[in-house]
Amino acid sequence: MTLKKDDLVPIHHTPLSRRRGRPAKGTPAARDAMLGAALHCFSRKGYDGAGLREIAAEAGVDPALISHQFGSKFALWKAVVDEIALRLAAARHSIEELHGGSSSTEERVREGLTRFITANCDIPELAKFLSDELSLPGERQDYILREIWEPYQEAMLPLLQEAREDGLLRHDGSPELTLMMVMGAVMLPLLMMRLKGLSKRDEAELSRRLVSDVLPMVLAAA
Repeated sequence: MTLKKDDLVPIHHTPLSRRRGRPAKGTPAARDAMLGAALHCFSRKGYDGAGLREIAAEAGVDPALISHQFGSKFALWKAVVDEIALRLAAARHSIEELHGGSSSTEERVREGLTRFITANCDIPELAKFLSDELSLPGERQDYILREIWEPYQEAMLPLLQEAREDGLLRHDGSPELTLMMVMGAVMLPLLMMRLKGLSKRDEAELSRRLVSDVLPMVLAAA
């Protein structure tokens, strides 16, 4: 079945967010508040600069609750990465569903890239968080590559390989390099706009603009 224009709708996810009010101890809301506050602090100050007391204050919980729930700052950081991976999983699975579909290669690649870009835009702090961690070799970098980047590669590379074989890519580079270029083209605007402070309206507009501007950089027919 051919994808129709109305079918090409970006997949949206509920981002990690900080909730207002003091969450009840031991509830899912408390855990969500701690993870949202941790992502915000890690993305703003980096791993070393973010303290558990600051994260607890932002989440509206006692610091002892973070220690009880997660055990250590590194375990909390890993839980944040796991939650990001979980939130991105729906988009990743939707991209995998495009593999070998009956619609044209161009339609499936365009839709896969749209879902990839939109998923990255749906978690506002993600660009800063990833840019900090991926620049530092070590256990945290390895964990992010394994839990976030490599699964997305597995989802996107078959589509980009099809596009390359059909002569649809603007540059005849490897699919891996093409995906890295897409990631870079998406992350830098998100990072700069986040540093300036995006409104929800700005975030939605940036997501649309990135889809419309990045696809022609990748696909010759876009």
